[in-house]
Amino acid sequence: MGALANLADSTDAAESPQVVNCPNCGARLMVRRDRTPFIGSCGFESYSLECQECAVPLGGIVDPCDDTLLLSIVPR
Repeated sequence: MGALANLADSTDAAESPQVVNCPNCGARLMVRRDRTPFIGSCGFESYSLECQECAVPLGGIVDPCDDTLLLSIVPR
């Protein structure tokens, strides 16, 4: 999966950052979508990252209807 964490300084990052909440601790994470995202086998733009507050691994897809990043906890 593509990386989202700390893309605020990347030249490969697209547009302005989104603020999303960690589903584990509720921390606010500022993330940017990749200009060349990973498209998973189901056709969704997919990302993986780690919460900067609780260090839980997160996986997410971008909702094609409204471009919202939907996150879930990835089992270790």
